[in-house]
This record gives sequence, structure tokens and C-alpha cells, in this order.
Amino acid sequence: MRTRQTDVLIVGGGGAGFRAAIGAREGNASAVLASKGPLARSGASPMAGADLTCHGQGMRQAGFFGEPRDSEEKFFNDIVHQGCFLNDQHLVETYVRDGPERLLETLAWGCKPRFSDERAIFTSGTGIMDAHLREAKRLGVELLEDVAVLEITKHDGVVNGALALDIHTGELIVINCKAVVMATGGWHKAYTPVTGSKELTGDGVAMGFRAGAEVGNMEFVTFACNIPLWPPVWRGSIITYVMGIMCGGTLENADRERFLEKYDPETVSIASHTEWNKSFFSNVAAQEIRAGKGSPHGGVYYVAGDTPWEAFEARVLSSYPDWKFKGADFSDMAELFRSGEGVEVAGAAEYFEGGLCVDKHFATNVPGLYAAGECAISLFGANRVAAATMEMLVTGAIAGRAAAGFAAKQSSFASNTDHLRALIKKVEAPLGRNAGSSPGRVRAKLQRESHEKLGPVRNAEEIQDLLKFVKDTQESVLPNLAPRSKTRAYNKEWIEILELENLLKVIELSAVAAEARTESRGVHYREEFPSTDNDQWLVEIVLHEKDGATKLAKRPVSVTSLVPPSGSIPYFDMVKRMMLAHSDVGGHH
Repeated sequence: MRTRQTDVLIVGGGGAGFRAAIGAREGNASAVLASKGPLARSGASPMAGADLTCHGQGMRQAGFFGEPRDSEEKFFNDIVHQGCFLNDQHLVETYVRDGPERLLETLAWGCKPRFSDERAIFTSGTGIMDAHLREAKRLGVELLEDVAVLEITKHDGVVNGALALDIHTGELIVINCKAVVMATGGWHKAYTPVTGSKELTGDGVAMGFRAGAEVGNMEFVTFACNIPLWPPVWRGSIITYVMGIMCGGTLENADRERFLEKYDPETVSIASHTEWNKSFFSNVAAQEIRAGKGSPHGGVYYVAGDTPWEAFEARVLSSYPDWKFKGADFSDMAELFRSGEGVEVAGAAEYFEGGLCVDKHFATNVPGLYAAGECAISLFGANRVAAATMEMLVTGAIAGRAAAGFAAKQSSFASNTDHLRALIKKVEAPLGRNAGSSPGRVRAKLQRESHEKLGPVRNAEEIQDLLKFVKDTQESVLPNLAPRSKTRAYNKEWIEILELENLLKVIELSAVAAEARTESRGVHYREEFPSTDNDQWLVEIVLHEKDGATKLAKRPVSVTSLVPPSGSIPYFDMVKRMMLAHSDVGGHH
């Protein structure tokens, strides 16, 4: 076992983590960044499209085309309305205010824009990550590659370090520090299919929760619509989602009914041309599937519809020459569209609005513990709009600087030998078991259960079934899992067992919150409660651990300038109202 010492430990190697590490160094603190995978090439950030959003005036200040009528106020208005007023408006103001500065510095560090529109520049996730990797190295951040942080340690209630694992050697690492920034992203690996990185296992949220941190908004999960299910090689790609935006087409159920025609045409049109397309089309497709009108592999069909084949293909080829997308060949897809059969698609988990509760400094309620990016409670409220890539940079910068300020006030590196010894025993326990179930099979079962019972459409009976499965797995299966190999060096099954505890915890927290919220709002839709109830549910659901049990509380949303409406309104009417309230600039981000 080896040790490291630093002022600030950053957990996570994506954009939020790197910007937090840079922020810590800007605050004159030493910083160690631990990445579970390859530096700047793991997690969700490198896979992003990616766009960096800010208001039109900020775009013009940066030297790009920007809508001159757009302003901080209009951008703020759009985010809050489309977040169904569940946003922390203080954090939205921060996002809108700091975005232009984060954009300019990212470009100054060498990120190259590909093109821009009135509210965003478009680049690549790898371009963003390479720029921040260079800056982190320049500032002297210590970078730990392929090192998984397993648990946070505390002394007298204050964070004082972490226990980590060198994945290549199997050696445990004790990291002594004065503050920790969690930047571990979402929990994509708890679902299938997903559009994001399957490496993301909810580690930061679960570790923070076990350390005493509150979590909130865990019921809100964005599902990207029209994601291919079959053949397996296409599963999870966003190519058909993008086609739906750029090329048109429509959806059909197994009876070849164009089920979008059952809905108000104005609502369908609004959803087709805004970020609400993800929630709306995932929802209506799920309802067809749940009604027994799904395709053989559990989806619906995305078809060219009334668009002539030649025109449809021309639109595809203008964006994807030779039917190539992100280095993959989708030319076999052309025949499915040409024949009218179409591609089997459904909603896929993409983004998680819930996470560790933070204040304006992105500090949790645990002294010394901060959170940034997707593992922190989202400023987007009940529905993500604008760019999560900008969110990670804005929140990372603030969290890193705040953690540095906290560390500067700590006089020494505290220790708690008993706590550390107990954590080491827990981590190494699977290696001492002689036999057990395969963690891969357990994880696959969890993914199916999550997709079926905590997807775009939920109800109490299914949520309760999921919670029973999670509890049974936590109590009877997880303690008996054992890797087939007992070697410590790159023991994939050992790592999967440790990750599975986190996956089960975040799905449990998400399901508890989803069961409690007896309304439909944003990306959370309860079929028994198909209305948005602003009189009863304009609150955040906050969860914390007490005496080994999960406790639930409600807290009012944070309001600065936009006063939420009152009353109850049918869900799809609410969608239309929220979208019509937003300004006439901005689009898909």
C-alpha cells in the first residue's frame, strides 16, 4: 500500500474533474486528479458532440455569430422554464454568467471550434479534454491514471482523504488531503441501452451518500429518443436521434400505426424542434411499447415516413458521407429505410439530473466535500437544456477554487486509522471468498430492471418491484459475490463487484425519489399521476442516510427572479406551455 498527499483530491477524469483541478491550482492549492480510466479519454466528456453554450451576446463578445437580441436574461428564462421551475435559480444565474469566460479560456487553451450558432460553438469532446489536460499539466496538477477511488475517509466529520485502487497493479493507495471534489459523472452503467459512457457507475454519488452527503432530484433521468436497439452493433448510437432532427421521418408501432398522429400537432411540432424532443418522443414510444405494440426487440420503428427515399438519403449523406458516423459504418441501415421497414428504436438513458446536493460554492453538507458536473445536483432542474459540457466547466471551476479555499483553512492532515482499516477490510473482502455469483450477470439483471421499471414512463407497482429487487440483491447477493481470479492485478471482476455496490445504491435512491414524486414533471412521468402539480410538488426531494436507512425530505426550490406558476396542469399541456414561454432563439443542445 502506498500513500499520496495533497491539498485537494479531484475524483474523476472528465471535464468537470480537470476544470476543478485547474481551479484548485488557480486557488494556490496542490491538486491530485484520480481518473478511473485513461487520462482525458474516459468517461462521458471525450464522447460528447460537443457544444459549449452561452447567450448570444456572449457569443458575439467571443468573436462568433450570436443572436444580438439574446441576453443573459433570455437564456436564464429558457433554462428555468424548460426545467419546469425545479431549477436552483442561483446556479442557473452562475451558469449563464460564467459561460462566456469558460468558452474563451477553453479556446485560448487550444480547443478548436468546428462551427457555431446563435448560442453555442460546436467542437469535439476530445478537443475540450485535450485543452484542459494541457492546462492541468502546465499548472502542475498530479495526474493518477487508471486509479479508482473507492471510498472517502473522514476525521471528526470532516473529509480527510480517500482510499483508492491502482487498477493495473491491484495496490491500494491512501490519499491524504484536506478537501475532495467529486466529479464522477452519472450512473449510465445501471441502464441498457445508454448513449453515454458505460464506465460511469455512480461512484461519486454513492460514495458521497455513504459519507453523509445529501442527494437530490434523483428521480430525473433524461432519455435520448430514437436510439437504435437492433442489431446489437448499433445499440446505443445516437445516429438515428440526430437523423430525426436533421432528416425528418416519423415513428410507427408494431401495427404500423403512426402513433404521433394521436397527439396534438402543435405539441409534436414543438417537441420536434427543441430539446424537449428527447423527453417527449421517449415517452410516447414507451407508452406504445407498454401497450403491447412494441417491435421484436422492445422498441418502435423509426421510418422515413412521407419523405421520399431519395430526399431522405440525400439529407443523411449530407451529414454522414457513405453512411459513416463516428467512425462506424451504417450503410446496412439504408436498406431498412429504403424498404420502409425502418430501424427499431427506443429511449436510452443519457443524462442524470440528480446528484450530490451543493450550495453556490458547490460544497455539500459534509465539510470538505465538493461536487461538480453530472454527479452534482443539476442546475437544469427537471429537464436538461443547454450544454452539460458547459455545465461541467462552470461548476468544476467554482468547486475547485472553493475546495482550495477550504483546504487553506485546514492546519494539518488529519487521520483516522480505525476508519481506514475498516474500509480496507471491506474492499478486500471479495478476494477472500471462495465462490459466488458472477457480478456481470447481476449487473445485466439490474440494467434490464432499471430500463423496464425506471424508464421514461413509471408507476408505483413497477418502482416497488425494482426496489425489492435492489434490496434483495444488496442483502443476499452482493455480500456473496466473488471474483473467479484472486489476483489483485487488473482483476476486472473484483472492480465490477465494488462498482456494483454503487450502481445498486444510486438506482435505489433514484427509485425512492421516483416513487415519492406523485406527479409528472420534466423527464419524470408517472402514468398514475399525468399532471404537473405546482401546488404540491414544486419542491426538491432530498435523501440522506441515517442509522443505515435512507431518509427522505422535501425542500423548496431556490428562486431569485422567476416566480413559479401555481396550479395543476396535464403533463403534455405543461410541456407546450413551458416551451412556448421560452425565447425565440436557441435550439437543440
